Amino acid sequence: MNNLRAEISRPLLYEVKNDMHDALEKEGEHEHGPHCGHEHGEISDGDEQPKALLIGYGDIGSRLAPMLVEIGFAVTGVRRNANSASEIEGVVVQAGDVSHADTWAKLMQEQWDLIVVTLTPSEYSTEGYHQGYVVPMQQLVQHLPAESDTLILYVSSTSVYGQREGEWVDESLPAEPSSASGEQLLAAENTLRAGLAGKKAHLAIVRAAGIYGPGRERMYRAISEGTYTITPVWHNRIHADDLAGALEHLALQHFMGATLEEVYIACEDEPLFGEDYVRRIAAQIGLDPATVVAKLPRSNEVGPRGSKRLSNMRLRKSGWQLLGDE
Repeated sequence: MNNLRAEISRPLLYEVKNDMHDALEKEGEHEHGPHCGHEHGEISDGDEQPKALLIGYGDIGSRLAPMLVEIGFAVTGVRRNANSASEIEGVVVQAGDVSHADTWAKLMQEQWDLIVVTLTPSEYSTEGYHQGYVVPMQQLVQHLPAESDTLILYVSSTSVYGQREGEWVDESLPAEPSSASGEQLLAAENTLRAGLAGKKAHLAIVRAAGIYGPGRERMYRAISEGTYTITPVWHNRIHADDLAGALEHLALQHFMGATLEEVYIACEDEPLFGEDYVRRIAAQIGLDPATVVAKLPRSNEVGPRGSKRLSNMRLRKSGWQLLGDE
């Protein structure tokens, strides 16, 4: 997924702890004592294992979980129906509704080094987005102890940007949604920001472009069946595995001592315009792009998602790589 993972020879987080321990000792900020438990700056695999909590444990969470296990985390996933989750070695899946206080009260009996939030709406309406995103984040900030030195990675959406004229968008631009769902997604982000102010936790928001991959074939099916309408808008995408890789990458950066930005846009390098997007998908599913483009209906209407070109340069400059880079 990236160069760091390729170099792992044993659980990386133990190596990170050792490096940090050695650095503190060298700077005179740490001395070995009877309660230190370390010899020669070494933290062994027998030390307490770092813990990751994956909230909304679905497609992205199940892709991220084995990556986190590989680098040394004990992983717990939380979803409404635990029985429908696939079994992954090293991952415990619990049933829970994260819009309810009692779920969070139970979860916060543990101390978490990492919390990754990947939510979905309870239904595709304004209230569904509010209940699916805003309410769980209200509960998180209410129940997270002020002294918890936790990294929270929150997956949001680039629909919080309302541009409609094909403008280039990066993290320096203010989020101004043009849809009700985008407004609720931004409200959830702001709930986290406000609720974590004054607490010890660290926050990084990952705004994902349109996610594609296995299990997300709606667009492929519409193009294959000839029901997709070509419109003059820019399309931005990210593969589900690349999004999971971005989350793992940011977690690694944090635990290796880097200071994360508050917001990252996660997308592929190249936005695709109108029929170019259709041509790309047609080729991927084995259809003749020219024939498909000629037969599909067209419209000049810009839909509720708008039209913008997203930049992933902040994430790229941090060292993140796409699957296609390998």
